[in-house]
Amino acid sequence: MIPLRGLLAFLAIIFLASVSHLFAYDFSGEELGYEFGWNGITAADASVKIVDKSCGEPCQSTTLLITGRKYLDMFWRVRDRLESLSTKPAFMPRNYVFYQREGQFNMDTSIELDQQAAHLRGKRFRLDKQKHFKDVEMEAQGLFDPISALLFIRSQPLQVGDERTIKVFDGKRVHWLNYKVLGTEKIKIKLGEFDTIKVAPRIIKSSSYEEKGKVEKVRQVTIWMTDSPAHTILRIESEAFVGHIFAELVKKN
Repeated sequence: MIPLRGLLAFLAIIFLASVSHLFAYDFSGEELGYEFGWNGITAADASVKIVDKSCGEPCQSTTLLITGRKYLDMFWRVRDRLESLSTKPAFMPRNYVFYQREGQFNMDTSIELDQQAAHLRGKRFRLDKQKHFKDVEMEAQGLFDPISALLFIRSQPLQVGDERTIKVFDGKRVHWLNYKVLGTEKIKIKLGEFDTIKVAPRIIKSSSYEEKGKVEKVRQVTIWMTDSPAHTILRIESEAFVGHIFAELVKKN
């Protein structure tokens, strides 16, 4: 089986603390397409769409669809859907869902804001085992969901040498996600050549003690973004046990 699941899980965490913007970027109307794979072999496609939506205040709705290539369905069928509703321009989460459909693993995860209590409430249900997990509540202040975290990072100036840690709630636990801006680099992908900013994200700890070992096993990830203010993600590479897993931009509106 091509090891996509680790990359998809990591993207769900990064796709990555009080908020202080030097400028705000509006991603509404953005539509992107990506290919995922292992050692140059494409195994899945992803689409991203961002639109304006009201949530009692100006918000943006982001939808991410991940679909495995049909020739791999007999081995590992992937049909994931992630949706995030977050405020503009602070990217604070209001609602998030992750419908995870990977082989026999079928999990629904949701995060909802309890405005009265100022808490984010995470709920999880394992469909294939008909199992409800205990709800998890976290104080909402300073937390991003996995998608709004990515929009927040992209909205920042991202100067070479910058380093920052933000907190991301995935519905089960809080992750402290550190990212460093390593430098600039010109890269070539299917869409052409681009001047990029090279960013290295890394989960440095999680709120659940029993997950410490898994956090330490997260392999090196590198993200190349356009050096323009939109900081569009062009390519992601993650080390695997053998070779590397990648995601690459193949469509942009």
